[in-house]
Amino acid sequence: MCGGWSPLRRALVIVAVAAVAQSGLGQNCTVSTIVRLLDKHGRPPRSLAADQLKAEIGGSPAKVSSLSPTSKPTVILMLDASGSLSATWDESISMARELAGKVGDEIAVFVFGEDFQDRAIGLTETEKLLDRWSTKTPKGGTAVFDALIKTAGRVTDRNTAFIVISDGNDNASTHTSDQTVSLFLRSSWPPVFGFIHGCDRRKTLCGHFEKIPDQTGGFVAYPSSPSEVPAAAEELATVVLSPLVLTLQSPRPITKTAKLKLEVIAPDGKPRDDIQALHAAEVTSCDTAPVTSTSQK
Repeated sequence: MCGGWSPLRRALVIVAVAAVAQSGLGQNCTVSTIVRLLDKHGRPPRSLAADQLKAEIGGSPAKVSSLSPTSKPTVILMLDASGSLSATWDESISMARELAGKVGDEIAVFVFGEDFQDRAIGLTETEKLLDRWSTKTPKGGTAVFDALIKTAGRVTDRNTAFIVISDGNDNASTHTSDQTVSLFLRSSWPPVFGFIHGCDRRKTLCGHFEKIPDQTGGFVAYPSSPSEVPAAAEELATVVLSPLVLTLQSPRPITKTAKLKLEVIAPDGKPRDDIQALHAAEVTSCDTAPVTSTSQK
């Protein structure tokens, strides 16, 4: 089904991973990327200024030029319909409905197992898809890593976020989680978030998946029961739909992949432990087309 995929009705915008390519002359370059901030309650803090952030690119200090809101992203919802989800399928459908209702029409849904099985664009078609699949029984293996790679490779606009509803297991992909992370970072693909249920975090089934959100600028919600789904969906949607554009000045051009480190700093200059910055782990070059904030439009 992936081969016949037409472009999303709504553009898939901005980089939720740090997309970067050289800009200007001399030794300076601009890097713009999407970050999401999370307080200790799992919600975006009410206000944070650029001078409260400290950044490094490739181990060298980078000046934080600005931090500002940007437009609401398009959400690509990846619904795992493999056999390991059969016992908790009602919960998966419930999660998808909750998230779709909060995202609205800026949504695309792909149902996958070992391969793609269905898709929908927009809220109305998504609701129809979920109605269809609510009566089905999931079966077969799952290739979540391959599904992410195939879908991300079709994204042409950069303000996009993936949300995977799954148990975190993968038994059919041709790519590993490490290879998936590497492709997402090298290709400046969007961040991956997870809505993971039915897995034991003490084991490795969902641990392999966790690497992808951790490195691409997302995070994972783990509702432990159906009653926790609405609250978890609210938390996840609030963060996903609250991207900020961060603009940095690197002291020299970026010619190869470089680690990006970002900290929130208290007035005494020490890192704050009550606010977490979600961002891509690496940048690849300086900006050719800077990410724009809503204030610049």
